[in-house]
Amino acid sequence: MTSKAKTFLPLLFISFFPQVIPQLLGQDLPGNSLPGASTVNSIPESSDIPVEPEKQKMDPVMVKELKDVVKTNIFAVSKRNINMALSTIHPESPTMESSKDMMTYIFARLQLKYTIQQLEVKEIDGDEAKVEVLQVTQKLSGNAAFRDNRVKMLHTMKRDGKKWKMYSSEALLIEYLKY
Repeated sequence: MTSKAKTFLPLLFISFFPQVIPQLLGQDLPGNSLPGASTVNSIPESSDIPVEPEKQKMDPVMVKELKDVVKTNIFAVSKRNINMALSTIHPESPTMESSKDMMTYIFARLQLKYTIQQLEVKEIDGDEAKVEVLQVTQKLSGNAAFRDNRVKMLHTMKRDGKKWKMYSSEALLIEYLKY
């Protein structure tokens, strides 16, 4: 298959040579075509372009409620208030007892500082939601071994009646800090 190249004049020249343009546009160039198959550069069809999933619209009131649960939990553990911290955990959570035991141990031995660096509601699906938190935890004092860290957590939140509560958590990233 052979193809012949066509001339192309930039729009800039159109204003300078209006009388020459009709003779040159679309005219075949002299000489033979180059060997080999021609390549076609085309703009991909819209169906060929990968589509980013559309970010779902989330109820801003619900987003605030979810973020507030996480902030309340962080505030409670920073103040060593076990009852307030446990009030943010869903009563059916498989981590309820281990969370209570862990907080009792930590509160008796360490004073920690918690800083939320990022807090984002990732999805809300009925009575379940996913909230991603990037937080830094630093040891202020205490007699137990502890390494300062930055952790990215994905919290699964579930409704308990009309209130959102933390059901489970997954560490996506743990980075130990060096000073």
